[in-house]
Amino acid sequence: MQIDNFESGIEDKIVVRGKDYFSNGFVIEIWSENPKQFCAVVDGSIPYDVEIRLDEAGEIIYHDCDCPYDWGEYCKHEVAVLLSVREHLKQGKHMKKHGRKQGLRARLRNKSKDDLIFLLYDLISEYDLWHEIACYLNDYDDE
Repeated sequence: MQIDNFESGIEDKIVVRGKDYFSNGFVIEIWSENPKQFCAVVDGSIPYDVEIRLDEAGEIIYHDCDCPYDWGEYCKHEVAVLLSVREHLKQGKHMKKHGRKQGLRARLRNKSKDDLIFLLYDLISEYDLWHEIACYLNDYDDE
C-alpha cells in the first residue's frame, strides 16, 4: 500500500476516525529516525506509540501501534500518523522531534463522550478509584 493513497486499503470507519485524530491534533509528537522511518505519539485514552516504515517507492512496509485494537490491520492512531507523514513528505521537509502539546482541558474537550467514558472506566479499574467516584456520585452507601 502506498503512502499517497493508503486510505483505499483501510476500512472507511477507521479512516474517518484517523482523520479526526489527525485534524484535531492528537498526533502530539512525530519524528523521523531516518528519511523512511517515522515514530509518533498519538493521544488516545492514553498516549500510544506508533511506528511507520516506508520503502524508497513510498510503499508502507511496516506499521505498528501499541494500542489494543485488533479488529483490523490498521487502527485510527496509525491512520493519523500516516496522514501526518504524508503531509510532511509532500512539504519535502525532514521531520525532527516536535509536537502540538495541549493542556489537559483542551485535550479532554476534543474527546467524544464514549472516549471519556472509556478513559474513566480505565482509570477506575487501574487505580481502584471506584469507591471514591461512587461516593461522589452518591451511588454507593459506605455504611
